[in-house]
Amino acid sequence: MEPLINENQIKIGVLALQGGFREHVNMIKSIKHCFSECENKFKYSIIVEEVKSVSDIKKLNPHGMILPGGESTSMAIIASGNDDENIFTFLKDYLKQGHFIWGTCAGSIMLSNKVDGQKIGGQSLIGGLDVLISRNYFGRQIDSFETKINLNLKYGKNNNNNNNNININSVLSLENFEAIFIRAPAILDILDKENVEIIGDFIVTKKDGTKEKVITAVKQNNIIASVFHPELTNDNRFHKYFVQLVLNNHLTKINI
Repeated sequence: MEPLINENQIKIGVLALQGGFREHVNMIKSIKHCFSECENKFKYSIIVEEVKSVSDIKKLNPHGMILPGGESTSMAIIASGNDDENIFTFLKDYLKQGHFIWGTCAGSIMLSNKVDGQKIGGQSLIGGLDVLISRNYFGRQIDSFETKINLNLKYGKNNNNNNNNININSVLSLENFEAIFIRAPAILDILDKENVEIIGDFIVTKKDGTKEKVITAVKQNNIIASVFHPELTNDNRFHKYFVQLVLNNHLTKINI
């Protein structure tokens, strides 16, 4: 076997203020072996930890962050009431530094620049994702459902200095992906059609029988948003995709 020519730790932080953060942690743990093989002459050790404050994030120094589903308003209140620095303010700078963040359900709301159906007074947002998103578009808890969807996951623009034998400009097609919608939002409009890529959509049948296509997952530069819950399934392909994005981003930065 040819010896390894590099060894890296890729660290993923999962925001653990409220909601389904443990499920994301467990899902990342389930794919750690996928990145510890001798593929492309590299070995990657995937580290995942819950983070509850800016101090936690700084200590972990993650290459990527996951914002889980839950209650976006509650998360915003907890973030602003923390004795430490405001987490949302810190994550805005984190995005500007080029790190990847993936928001699921409530996490996708927090990353959006414009939110329809906000509570009176609104809520603090991280922003950065140029979309209009609707809170609780699919209804209340009782209206939750599961369905199969297809996703086209893009790895991003190629980098001429990248020699790691990974085609980061490729598209991964996930067919029959189990999507769970729980009090889910929906992306109603793309505000920056040049830079926001639609990677998933869904045909909704309204009560009057008419049909409407809504967007369920997007990518904009280093932001990923999905309005459904991949972490509540037995399908870890979306989590593999996110970790691969984080890994590609890391390799590009160090010009390997």
